[in-house]
Amino acid sequence: MKPAENYDAVVIGGGHNGLVCAAYLAKAGLSVCVLERRHVLGGCATTEELWPGYKVSTAAYVISLFLPQIIRELKLKEYGLTILPRSPSSFTPLPDGRSLLMGVDAALCHREIAKFSMDDAVTYPRYNAFLERVAAVLEPVLSQAAPDPLPLPEEWRYIGWGKRARDAKKLWALYRALGELGPDLPQAVELLTGAARPILDRWFQSDALKATLATDAIIGAFLSISSPGSAYVLLHHVMGEAGGARGVWGYVQGGMGALSTALAAAGADMGVDVRREAPV
Repeated sequence: MKPAENYDAVVIGGGHNGLVCAAYLAKAGLSVCVLERRHVLGGCATTEELWPGYKVSTAAYVISLFLPQIIRELKLKEYGLTILPRSPSSFTPLPDGRSLLMGVDAALCHREIAKFSMDDAVTYPRYNAFLERVAAVLEPVLSQAAPDPLPLPEEWRYIGWGKRARDAKKLWALYRALGELGPDLPQAVELLTGAARPILDRWFQSDALKATLATDAIIGAFLSISSPGSAYVLLHHVMGEAGGARGVWGYVQGGMGALSTALAAAGADMGVDVRREAPV
């Protein structure tokens, strides 16, 4: 390890979030050091050669929720980041020998869903449009730091007028966003607070399709599709994009570690000091 130095900011952990944070701090003119315990950067966005000649993304394996704004502002494409659309996106085999193949191709989805239910095949585009409409309205609000709508009375006098004004502006943006949903507002509230199962049951008939869609409500979460909150996970998965297409997931060419490599390279060009095998 290098001798101790003084930095404006030290980021503990060289995962993709830490690397993004470090790059933005350096972009703002601060001197930054990143300390990573392991020999490889990336955290959950890591690709490792587990066997000679075979590289594996050992945690996250697809990308969508990584903000396009970050890719643009840090110029990650110039550092080799390439995202390939994932199509088909899912394959659901059934015990009776049938299967359901889903992807970004609308004609493919219609044809595949129609094998189980023609009504569902017709309904599916409307379901997607509804989720995308709610996501488009709420996503800008969810990207902000949460306001404090009801501070405790004893804390109110310690809150500066600047923060009060910022919180009021954020709350107004939230109210305005909810108002834009119009007649979809009750269903949007259910998406934010309710369970995925009753929502899928109302939209569709085929268990094969509902089971396939339900994976987006529970993947990465320790809950069932009947648990309150699982509907939000369903909504959250259509908020991202890949290759400029909303709600689409993609693969990072070279594995997820290529994202972290691009972030580290962008940060290094801005003066970020990254130290591997530096436990804290």
